[in-house]
Amino acid sequence: MSPRKLSLKELPQEERPREKLICLGESSLSDAELLAVVMGSGTRNETAVQVAQRILKETGTLKDLSQLSVSEMCSKFYGIGPARAAQLKAALELSRRYAKQYGGERPRFSSSRPVFHHFHARFQGKHQEELWVALLDVRNRLLLSMEVSRGTLNGSLVHPREVFYAAIRNSAAAIILLHNHPSGDPEPSAEDRKVTLQIAEAGKVLGIPLLDHIIIGCDSYFSFKDSGNMG
Repeated sequence: MSPRKLSLKELPQEERPREKLICLGESSLSDAELLAVVMGSGTRNETAVQVAQRILKETGTLKDLSQLSVSEMCSKFYGIGPARAAQLKAALELSRRYAKQYGGERPRFSSSRPVFHHFHARFQGKHQEELWVALLDVRNRLLLSMEVSRGTLNGSLVHPREVFYAAIRNSAAAIILLHNHPSGDPEPSAEDRKVTLQIAEAGKVLGIPLLDHIIIGCDSYFSFKDSGNMG
């Protein structure tokens, strides 16, 4: 007899997609987990995540899924009725409309200056250091960005798994690190250099290169790539 599958409520807190979204942000969720949040619940034998994983496996891509009608979803996927199919169609259509409105605005980072201009305002007025990671596609276009840690940058606070977690989940081709110096002076500290080398080495192992680490000051910035300090 196969072991009984855990319900979503019986899963550990950190594995529940809704709670994960609330605590870690939507970028920390996989496609299946996002679909699970949209559906809300699973079936008698499967969690919502397992249903979503099955749907994606049978469909192939989100684009292919979006092209199915409500009736096709109901007939193709066990556990999907008209209400859930309508929820999925609505979520996918919102995604399509958002991409249509803003897809052309995704910046492409070919050098450090566009990165600085894009993120500069985000760090202004911050009294604490914040480390962000920008996830890029194969053409160095921004997929998304997210905060990794808050507080003085050091090796014990910033671990490669936190930096690369979202990159792996979102199939990023490369990353750029950004953090601020509330003092306004972007000159890197010894710890900044140590963390940069640590993340760069991890990126080589994972095949997700660290293209740059940019420290943002008041009206200026420091680029590890431009300075030749990427290791």
